[in-house]
Amino acid sequence: MKTDKLTGHLAALFTIIVWGTTVISSTKLLNGGFSPAEVIICRFLLAFILLNIIYPPRLRFENIKRELTYAIGGLLGVTCYFFLEIVALQYTKAANVSVIFATSPFFCGIFSLFTKKADKPKLNFFIGFALAITGIMLVTFEDGFTFDLNVTGALFAIGSALSWGLYSLLSKTIGTYGHHVIQTTRRIFMYGLIFMIPTVFIFNVDISHYKLLADTELLFNLLYLGLCASGICFLTWSKATNTLGPVKATTYIYGTPLVTIIFSYFFLKSQTLTLQLFIGAALIIAGLVLSVTHSTHHGARKKTAKRKRR
Repeated sequence: MKTDKLTGHLAALFTIIVWGTTVISSTKLLNGGFSPAEVIICRFLLAFILLNIIYPPRLRFENIKRELTYAIGGLLGVTCYFFLEIVALQYTKAANVSVIFATSPFFCGIFSLFTKKADKPKLNFFIGFALAITGIMLVTFEDGFTFDLNVTGALFAIGSALSWGLYSLLSKTIGTYGHHVIQTTRRIFMYGLIFMIPTVFIFNVDISHYKLLADTELLFNLLYLGLCASGICFLTWSKATNTLGPVKATTYIYGTPLVTIIFSYFFLKSQTLTLQLFIGAALIIAGLVLSVTHSTHHGARKKTAKRKRR
């Protein structure tokens, strides 16, 4: 049991470290001429192809209810999350969006209160959330607290956080179906790509941009986003949520801004290390540890305890 928990924590940590670095690859691709929509569609198409190569056996249709669950997972965790975030970035600063998205563990915890099987957050989960958000604001607004939000941008950013919180809960449910994680993740990606089809006509998608991949640096960054950040990391995230529970797993999202800043310092040379940053980092880590450690209880355990007392 302890080994499983350790594996879950390592899976969550690995996922967040990779996702924290994606801003570097995305920045290079956007600066190289790709549109945001092109980056998202290409990365999930690559991920879908990778999962088919790794584990070819098809996931058979079982019933409408389960198929709807996969479809909603694709809609929330792939299409809605990424495109709501893109729209939000067009209206407000990236720093504002990153802080708002960091609230997704909070939303996941709140949503779990209304589900029967999910872990329920305890008081230290919310204390950890407050510490982590304070730390995230310190490291994100290092040049001063200019949380000047555009209402439209804020609403779209909140929508992306809500989408991810719901997807994390849903992935736990999908994990109970007993299928191979690659099969279920691939089915989720399939629906995510289907729901992306209308975005080809809404956003700036130019098929001729494939010529840009003659630049090996751009090709490497796109492969990194598609194969590692999407293909592999959605698998490790499923492992984390299935092992730790969605509430605990999503708290690792608190570390994403910190990872982004560290890698930006080394690779983009766009970050300076200051006392405020170190204080913020300490608060993020403290909040993460507090939220993850004994932060939830399971309803089923409470029922068992009641039966024993009787």
